[in-house]
Amino acid sequence: MIALVAGVLFAFLRKDPPATPEPEAAPRPSAVARPKDQLPPGHPPIPPGSQGAAMGAHGTSAPEPGALTWTAPPRWASAPNPSTMRLATYKIPKAGKDPEDAELSISRAGGSTEANLQRWVGQFEGASKDSRNVRKIEGLTVTTIEVSGAYAGGMMGGAPSKKEGWALLGAVIETPGSSYFFKMTGPKATVEGARDEFHKMLDSIKQSKP
Repeated sequence: MIALVAGVLFAFLRKDPPATPEPEAAPRPSAVARPKDQLPPGHPPIPPGSQGAAMGAHGTSAPEPGALTWTAPPRWASAPNPSTMRLATYKIPKAGKDPEDAELSISRAGGSTEANLQRWVGQFEGASKDSRNVRKIEGLTVTTIEVSGAYAGGMMGGAPSKKEGWALLGAVIETPGSSYFFKMTGPKATVEGARDEFHKMLDSIKQSKP
């Protein structure tokens, strides 16, 4: 009888240890919003999916039907793109006494050919009369333009700094999708000295097939 009472008291007074709580799952880091790339003043919007659609001489074949590939001159140095709006960037070594290298940017965007050519000319103060030419490459319409003066536009972010004695050599290539823009800017002698290489680069353009 005594043993039975003791057992009942032991069972009543015993306290089970508190259950160990399961560890909480670590919170997932929230997505950080990245600032959008700023386009130069007056630049038409870039169509979705066009960034990185084409690769140059150092890249692979383009994944998008109708995208372009090209071969850059050996002496032009491939440079990092300052923003995702560019497909490629090249540095052209300065000529003679020019103070700096020229730069060629390749991008893809919307807008008519004429509107974009006018935008380029408008980036020069005291611009010379621009020289234009239209021809076919790979069945595509290619419009080239040359202009010189004091370059004061197209700078990424901040107030533009005027560049005296600069020139622009550019091409708008119309494709079934949005156009491609090959735009070289820099000291006049350097840009003019790279003219033949620029046109050979355009001649190397190939359009990917579906």
